Amino acid sequence: MHCLQTPRFSSVSWPWASQRRRIVSLYFVTVTVLFMDMNLMAPNLSTIAEEFGMDDDERDVKLGGMIALGFFFVGAPVSFLIGWLADSINRSPLFAATVLVGELGCLGVAFVDSYPQLYVCRVLTGISIGGAIPVIYSVLGDLYPANKRASISAVVTTGTGIGAGLGQVIAGSMQSWRLPFIIVAVPGLLCSLLLLAIKDPERGASEAAVMEVEEVEVDDDNTMDSSTRTMLQEDNVESQVASSTCVNDALERGQTQQLEVENTGQANVLPKCVSCQSTKELMKIPTVILTILQAAPGALPFGFVSTFFNDFLQEQRGMTKQEATGVLLTFGVGNAIGVVLSGCVGHFAYKKDARAPPLIMGSSLILGCIPFYYLVNHVQGNNVGLASALTVLSGILVVIPVPLERSILTNVCLPRLRGRSNAIVSIADDLGKGLGPALVSLLITSFDRQTAFNISLIGWIVGGVLSLSMIFFVAHDEAKVQQQLREQIREGRNNDYD
Repeated sequence: MHCLQTPRFSSVSWPWASQRRRIVSLYFVTVTVLFMDMNLMAPNLSTIAEEFGMDDDERDVKLGGMIALGFFFVGAPVSFLIGWLADSINRSPLFAATVLVGELGCLGVAFVDSYPQLYVCRVLTGISIGGAIPVIYSVLGDLYPANKRASISAVVTTGTGIGAGLGQVIAGSMQSWRLPFIIVAVPGLLCSLLLLAIKDPERGASEAAVMEVEEVEVDDDNTMDSSTRTMLQEDNVESQVASSTCVNDALERGQTQQLEVENTGQANVLPKCVSCQSTKELMKIPTVILTILQAAPGALPFGFVSTFFNDFLQEQRGMTKQEATGVLLTFGVGNAIGVVLSGCVGHFAYKKDARAPPLIMGSSLILGCIPFYYLVNHVQGNNVGLASALTVLSGILVVIPVPLERSILTNVCLPRLRGRSNAIVSIADDLGKGLGPALVSLLITSFDRQTAFNISLIGWIVGGVLSLSMIFFVAHDEAKVQQQLREQIREGRNNDYD
């Protein structure tokens, strides 16, 4: 079986708090820029359609549905490939290259003169957005322990709401629909360069099982007499290599790889395979399966909001472009508030019970349908204040599950599986966001925009029910991961002394 070889990370030291803050800050900025790019077309669909000679139906199908569909059919397999690589190679250059591809596509939109060129450039952006998420959450899982992942995921995820809102504002406030793509692409390209300076953290370094072992080692070291400590200090290089790599070798190689320490004191590790068999392990975890299943229907309404809703408010509700963009901006504001609220509530809820975050996820997603349904069906264009208030409320509720689902997913997966698990969920998420607008565009041609939007809201209800189902499995799945890590660490130690 062909496989990818996993590199060693023994030369990368555990980052101090200031280093972790710099990493998270850069990830936050990068995510913000990526999601600014995603919504740049939405305020100007009619303008773009007019320039390319499209009628109203072609506008909704080609600019709304087909481009979003391209995000999925091209972005999804590439997203899985990037997730696979995130479990196999240094993640910093991988993330940088992923962002670079998307921002080059963003820059290219400003110079297109045909629909096929526009389509290709937007698909490149889809690759970047879909591929960035698995890398980000794979790294965050190694930087922070389980009880902090919900809050730190919320910090990074806040960038998605802020980015979506800023993208709408930039695109909606300019006469030219091309210029915003240049404005957004430049900082994105800069972010891709800065990502190269990030050191890839050791895999599994923040797991509870690893910390337990390290605490035992510290206690043992404190009980040594001075003569023993002096002897170990004389053999400093060899002892440091053996002790610092033992745990991480066990985590990276699973239960099949053996540690070899040569007379030179350097630790060498046999190649470890990121195989299809290990990927199948993900499908045996009930919480992972439910997270994947809820992602697609839960993302479907987000697809029509980002693609069609701005134009809907202009064409069907009579708002100006500035008013419609302002309403969509409040959705982004609500998303930002919801993400922060999710991080705070999720942090304390997880400390009380590992089953509390799924309960919060499902409840908030279902409740988020209510204000948005009223907004689509009963609010007229002359009541911008009410529309904005409902959009903020809905934006808060429906985004609360996003950081929680990623932290839950990280907690129930082994470190060597997290890149792929996040990639699979991103694929399901892209399925909803990609097929969603395509499905809505077809429904629009059969019915009307309002009916199509109402049908898509069912996705949040289905996603909420599936999220609530995680309550029955998440605690067991998380405990199982920690037990597997302890077993792998013990096996690694036994192999080291054989």
